Amino acid sequence: MHWLSTLDIFFVQLFLFPPLVILLGVVSALLSSRVYIGPLVTLISALELNYWYFSIILPEADIPQMMIASWAILFPLLSLYFSWMAVALAEKQTIKLFY
Repeated sequence: MHWLSTLDIFFVQLFLFPPLVILLGVVSALLSSRVYIGPLVTLISALELNYWYFSIILPEADIPQMMIASWAILFPLLSLYFSWMAVALAEKQTIKLFY
């Protein structure tokens, strides 16, 4: 994972990690057929992934508390919406198969 440290930190924080962690949450919600699993998985994976990334890129710096708060609010809310839509669509497709 040394190649990740060669990427720009803004690119990673704005374009690489958010879709990755939200997609991970939505897929886990689809697999479990439970909407609330998506935001939980998104929150945990976002915090873990960003903590790991910052410990590699900036080992001597602390992660700003405001950044943690934004990850804990914005990403799970987006994941909740997308998980809800995906699970509802999957249930609708399942109902069509039985009729």
